[in-house]
Amino acid sequence: MADQEAKLDAAIRSFQEQAAKAAELKDKIAGLRGSARNADGSVTVTVAPSGALLGLQLSPKAMNRTHTALQQEILTAIREATQQAAAAMQQTVQPILGDRAEQFKEAFNAHVEPLGPSAPPPAESLAGPAVQQPVRTPRPARPAPADDDDFGGPILRRDS
Repeated sequence: MADQEAKLDAAIRSFQEQAAKAAELKDKIAGLRGSARNADGSVTVTVAPSGALLGLQLSPKAMNRTHTALQQEILTAIREATQQAAAAMQQTVQPILGDRAEQFKEAFNAHVEPLGPSAPPPAESLAGPAVQQPVRTPRPARPAPADDDDFGGPILRRDS
């Protein structure tokens, strides 16, 4: 019986240590960011370790580029910031996870082909779902009033 209690205590301690490591890792990852700026500083991006874009700043100088050149500057900065965030992630998880850090890295990183220049999507694909307008039926015409004394008659009258 004492042997089973010792095993149970050891299992509970191991679980508590793993839970503490997971909480520590979660807190550290939550604060990780990657940032990059293009050569002239007109494009700055901030990303999460997952690659999610958190911030994009464009200076007035960025507007002097063509739309395709600006698109390339933004995508390049996003890639650089993502690489920086991934390196920070690796430095953060390695001491905590040790041998399992590589396994974590593979599970965490999505394998996505980098985007290159492309034509913008058609405008109709960017719009929300089509909203059908209600059909309006014309009101029926009012019958003419029987005499001028009702509200339907002339407002100004000349009494003779």
